[in-house]
Amino acid sequence: MTTNFSKTPSYDLLHSLTFCVFDLETTGGNHQHDKIIEIGMVRIKNLQIVDQKSFLINPEVHIPEFIQKLTTIKDTDVADAPVIETVIDEILEFMGDSILVAHNTSFDVPFFNSVLKRLGKPELQNKSICTNLMTKYMIPNILSSNLNYMSKIFDLKHQKAHRALDDTMASAELLLKYLSIFIHKKIAKVNSLYYPKNKFELDRINYKKDVPLEGILEQINSLTTPFLVTLKGQEGVVLFSMPSHGRADEKAYIIEKVKKIPYEMLTLKLTGPYFQGLLEMSSYFSKISDELEIETIKKLCEFNGIDSKTVDLQHPQEMPADFIVVNHLIPEQYVIYPLRALHQKLELVFRYPTHQNKLVQYINSKSARMAQGKMKKDHLNPMINNFLIAYLKGSRDTLLIQRQNAKITNQDLKDPIEKFMSENPNDYDFPHKYL
Repeated sequence: MTTNFSKTPSYDLLHSLTFCVFDLETTGGNHQHDKIIEIGMVRIKNLQIVDQKSFLINPEVHIPEFIQKLTTIKDTDVADAPVIETVIDEILEFMGDSILVAHNTSFDVPFFNSVLKRLGKPELQNKSICTNLMTKYMIPNILSSNLNYMSKIFDLKHQKAHRALDDTMASAELLLKYLSIFIHKKIAKVNSLYYPKNKFELDRINYKKDVPLEGILEQINSLTTPFLVTLKGQEGVVLFSMPSHGRADEKAYIIEKVKKIPYEMLTLKLTGPYFQGLLEMSSYFSKISDELEIETIKKLCEFNGIDSKTVDLQHPQEMPADFIVVNHLIPEQYVIYPLRALHQKLELVFRYPTHQNKLVQYINSKSARMAQGKMKKDHLNPMINNFLIAYLKGSRDTLLIQRQNAKITNQDLKDPIEKFMSENPNDYDFPHKYL
């Protein structure tokens, strides 16, 4: 696989590194007793896959039935394969002093070291990177980071899950994808590969005041899906926050504010549904000036075709339902909030039907707390509270759920959830399109 990279200082930094991506298939997870039955390795040099090697290994023990089903590797497949002692030096030579990469280094590296120890050889001293952990840093709130799902959302080839070379190739392609992102995001230190947190998240980007405005405006104008822009001054004081569907009229207003407000930090964040941007903005709303509060509400009404005269700006109204379900930015994920205590800390991110029991439990638990008066209401500013109500009345990309007197069951949610999913496909193209 060859990836197109732009030649920059970040490119030069990563271009100089050599990686060995590897994967083990074993008879089980016990380092002391289980054995390797297959190893796959791929070498990445100059940001390209340049070599690969794999071995079936005779473990000299019976492969458990569930491992045979998982890997499709049977005892007969490894009967004539070499034992680990005869190929270990060839494996170590291939690894060399490369940076080792696996999709779960917390398993693969210790397991391999236990084999080396048993063979009387020194343990690996190579630095190692876990693409699974890297995923969790770069795509916050992702519920599943297994190799099958990552291959799906990044369009990577992955034909035979739980076969060493196929898993290794998929991990190598994922690593190359991440390396291209690091280059795009201007990585400056190799150490950031091992702990890419608070700088390389794919759903957000922070610009300090000294970043040229031209590039920031180009980024804003390039966005076609919902996003949130927030401007902060000294000591993190919020000066302005506005969600956008990604439309030209909203961008023009946001750009006008970006040019006029003397900020210290500008943050762009992809939100997935527009409602998510509204919710995050609402947590900043009371921190901006009274004048800007009124202007913001009027602009939100204008952008969403709501007559501002119909939004009572003084007296908070009651939410039209108890819960709201929306798409998540990440494919195949959804999020639910209790509308009468609307706050991001009370969200549940879920997949359906995988987490249907968890979803039902969440609704019933929060409903019981509401009925008992034990759930503290989030005191939204009346203006943003009433705008949200007006927005929800005309929204087509949300699912409102009314609390039942009796406990909700899986069957109660099945039809409305499935109807919502069919009518609201996730079209944010994340993480292909990232910040």
